[in-house]
Amino acid sequence: MKAFGWGSRSGRRRAGIWAALVVAIGALGASPTIATAQEHDPVLLVHGFRGDPSTWADMKTFLESQGRVVAVIDLTSEDNVVNAKAIANFLKQKRWKQVDLVGQSMGGLSSRHFVKFVPSRVKVDAYVSLGTPQYGIWSACVLPSWYGGQMCPTSSFLANLNAGDDTPGTTAWTTIYSTGDQYVPNDASRLDGGACHVRVDGIGHNEMDNDPGVMAHVLSAIDGGCPGTFVP
Repeated sequence: MKAFGWGSRSGRRRAGIWAALVVAIGALGASPTIATAQEHDPVLLVHGFRGDPSTWADMKTFLESQGRVVAVIDLTSEDNVVNAKAIANFLKQKRWKQVDLVGQSMGGLSSRHFVKFVPSRVKVDAYVSLGTPQYGIWSACVLPSWYGGQMCPTSSFLANLNAGDDTPGTTAWTTIYSTGDQYVPNDASRLDGGACHVRVDGIGHNEMDNDPGVMAHVLSAIDGGCPGTFVP
C-alpha cells in the first residue's frame, strides 16, 4: 500500500540511500561480491493497495546491483484474489520455473494468496512481506471487499487465507514489520507456523520498500537466511 494508498511519495536522496546500504549490508555480513543473475532465482516485486511499480524503484535497483533478475508487476485491481491470478499469469508469461516473491503491504496478501491457492508450475522459493496486514487492519473495514476491504480482520478473504498453515510447503517465509508503521500493527503482520519474523524500528509504512536496512534484510531473506527470529 502506498501511504495506505493515499498520496504519492516525495523525492528521495538516493546518494544517501546507497551510502547507507553499504553500511547495512556490511552489518548483516553479506558478501560484497556480486554473483551472476543465473545463480539466483528471479525476483518479483508486488506493490500494495493503490500502489504502482514506481514504489519499487530503489529496491529494484538495489537487487539488480546484487546480480538479481528483477521484475515489477503492475496490478490494476485492489482485489487480492484477482491480483493473485494476475501474478500467476505474469509468471507464466515470464516462463520462470521458480521465483522469489517480495510484497509490500497488501501486495503481501496478494502474493500469499497466490502461493496458497492458485495452481502454478512456478516454484516459490522465498516469500517476503513488508508491512503486510497478514491478520488485517480495522481501518480497512469501511472499504468495499473488492477495493481493499479484504484487509478487514473479519473478512472472509482473511478467514480463508489464515485457515490452516500460514506457511505451507517448502517456501521460505519471511515477514518484515516496523515499530514505526502508522497503519499496520506489528501483531497483525505475524505469520504463524514456521516463518522468519524481522522487526525494524522507526521506519514508516511507506518507507519500508526504500529503506537501506530493509533492503539488506530482503536480500538476506531471498538468499535463504533469516535476518530476524524464526517463529515455529
